Amino acid sequence: MTWFSKKNNLDEMQELKLLKIESKGFWIGFIGLFLAIMAQIFLFGQEYAGNTRGEFIVFLCMGIWLVGGCLRNGIWDRHLKASPAVNIGLSILAAFVTALFNAVVSYRNYQSMSGAFAVFIVYFLMTGTVLSVTLRVCSALYSRRKRHLEEENEDDAD
Repeated sequence: MTWFSKKNNLDEMQELKLLKIESKGFWIGFIGLFLAIMAQIFLFGQEYAGNTRGEFIVFLCMGIWLVGGCLRNGIWDRHLKASPAVNIGLSILAAFVTALFNAVVSYRNYQSMSGAFAVFIVYFLMTGTVLSVTLRVCSALYSRRKRHLEEENEDDAD
């Protein structure tokens, strides 16, 4: 008697519900890891950041898997378009949040407002630039892949 079978025992409705449950679980884990890493760095300082390597590796693997899967399947986002304006806006928002977080941690550690301001500027410029370029490359890959998938669908329809 086998206890595992490759046969799918779920009907279409159950399959859809299971996919939604798995999706929510993935996002809870992804956001939870991000918040855990940020909380540990904020509470224990930058010198403790090395102790978050395990969480960071899992977080990074989840992110790479998500981005790779979406790009491979020609999916960008449910609500946002892959446009330069959206990419720049998201880059600025993420850069601001990252820079603010690091400036607060810097001020807490060194009690220097000018140092915290310098940290804010450096992190804002670095993060904004890296994210803007990364999103631009990803949106170009997405557009190319989406075009390719649409051409395949047209060929299959003929």
